[in-house]
Amino acid sequence: DDLKDRSGSSMIAIKKHMQAELPKDKKWLNATFLSALKAGVAAGDFVQTKNSYKLSPEFKKKRIADEKKAAKKAAPKKDA
Repeated sequence: DDLKDRSGSSMIAIKKHMQAELPKDKKWLNATFLSALKAGVAAGDFVQTKNSYKLSPEFKKKRIADEKKAAKKAAPKKDA
């Protein structure tokens, strides 16, 4: 993945990734991007190091726990 840099990803790399994921008719506004990034840092989802951002360890743990819960729900039940 483009954003798996150990030291974090720059704002430019994150914005390019987000723009590539959006439909072609949509445009990612810079003000929206910056406010979302700041809100993520304030909420503790991202860790800012100089001018790069990466996911916080707490957010990673929460995401893994959510994925495990979803996998348990999606697992089909076997009849004995």
